Amino acid sequence: MVRKWVVSTHGFFDAGDRGTEYSNPVLSENTLVFGNRTQGLVAMYPAINQQRWVLPIKGGVISELAIEKGSIYFGGGDGFLYSVNLENGRVNWRYDVRNNSISRPTISGGRVFVTTSDDTVYSFDASTGKWLWHYRRRSAQSSTILGASSPLVDGNEVLAGLSDGFLVSLSLPDGQLKWERKLHQSTKFTDVDAHPLLDNGVLYVPSYDGALYALKRQSGEVIWRFDAGGTKDVVLDDQRLFLPSSDGSIYALQKNSAKVLWKFELDRGVPTQIVQTDRYIIVGSSFQYLYVLDKETGKGVYRYNVGYDSGFSGSPAFDPATQRLYLLSHAGNLYAFQLRKPPRKIFAHGQTDGFRF
Repeated sequence: MVRKWVVSTHGFFDAGDRGTEYSNPVLSENTLVFGNRTQGLVAMYPAINQQRWVLPIKGGVISELAIEKGSIYFGGGDGFLYSVNLENGRVNWRYDVRNNSISRPTISGGRVFVTTSDDTVYSFDASTGKWLWHYRRRSAQSSTILGASSPLVDGNEVLAGLSDGFLVSLSLPDGQLKWERKLHQSTKFTDVDAHPLLDNGVLYVPSYDGALYALKRQSGEVIWRFDAGGTKDVVLDDQRLFLPSSDGSIYALQKNSAKVLWKFELDRGVPTQIVQTDRYIIVGSSFQYLYVLDKETGKGVYRYNVGYDSGFSGSPAFDPATQRLYLLSHAGNLYAFQLRKPPRKIFAHGQTDGFRF
């Protein structure tokens, strides 16, 4: 892995501002789009490291982005859900959800679905922004973490996790509750903020400080439970799943039994969303480093230091065509890395460019 370039995007720092960027870069053909707290929404040409356009937004952007058919969907720091034209940065529509903590939008069947941190799941017309329905959970006040579950659309149902520890299945046409499943019994940080992942009739859903669950899709019945949770999505290949856990570790598990194949512990902090390639697992930590792990063994092959307490929270973006990785640090630095051919020999400490394990 080679760092190609880094761009500072945060702007001037106010007193006490340590940098808290949570948005993610997303790619569409020759354009990279990302949000931050100071500028709003920014589009650039990553091949030449040149800015394309900027859409200022009061309060910036702290939610994750999604792109579909030439439009960018995201939650703004001003409490609105936005749809923005990718070509020119103009607002197609916006809707006031009165919450600046909005999940990564899910676009399916001409609709856009989001969950907000106050446990409300919304459905909108993706073209016009017309409100179609919402489901609001009435639950007792409790401690929660920043974030919300990106809904999963499957057939005629919408599934989403909530901060009270429940996974709910809602009717796609009208948002009526079909079934619910309690995933976490703790009284602290019960959040189910990860996007539910569906594979061959099985749902994989982690809760924040509880566990990872494998559930039967139709009923929500528990197949197995693994005692490590998280807020990031699990990633699958043919026989394995990879869990970025809130305990500061990456786990490789057998899909059918949750048997641990390997475990990698970060130096400090919690992991970002995982990027999976044919050979590697790539992940950032919230504290200091970007890691590249051997997918088969879990051993570190590369580590990059972005500075003490200046790690990552937003999801990385990976372009398989160019083998480039993009991610935004807490301090608002946008990084571009290039995967290269593996070295002939991998040392026990991991191959690095000036930074050692």
